Amino acid sequence: MPERPVHGRLTVDLAGLREISADLRRDTDEDLRPGFATAQRQMRYGARFCLALDCAEGRAARHSVTEVLKQHHANAAFQLQMAEQLTIALEQIVDNYAAADARSASRIAEVAAELNRVFEQLQQPAQPTQSPPLRGMLP
Repeated sequence: MPERPVHGRLTVDLAGLREISADLRRDTDEDLRPGFATAQRQMRYGARFCLALDCAEGRAARHSVTEVLKQHHANAAFQLQMAEQLTIALEQIVDNYAAADARSASRIAEVAAELNRVFEQLQQPAQPTQSPPLRGMLP
C-alpha cells in the first residue's frame, strides 16, 4: 500500500502493491468473472414466474423483474470491467516503479563505481619523480 509522503517525497511499497494487484486479479478471475457468467446463464430468460397466469399484474411484475435483472447484468458487467482495468493499472504501476527503481539502482551503481575509482586514485601514494641532478652542483 502506498505510504504517506515524507518531507515532500513519496515512497511506494512495491511488495504491498504487488500483493493488492495479485489479490484483485485472483478475486476477479476466481470469483467475479465466474459468478458473472453463472448469473448471466441463470438470468438470460428474464423473470420466469406467473407464466401460466396471463394477467396484467403478472405481466407487469415479470416486466419489472426483467428490467431489474437487466440493470443487475449491466452493473455486474461494469464492475467486472472496472476490476479488470484496475488490476491492469496496478500491475502497470508496479512495473513502472520497479523499472524506475532498477534504472535508479543501475545509475547509483555507476556513480558509486566512478567514486570508488576516483577514491582509489586519490589514495595511491604519489610517486616521487626523479629529476636529473643539476649540473655544476655537488650532490
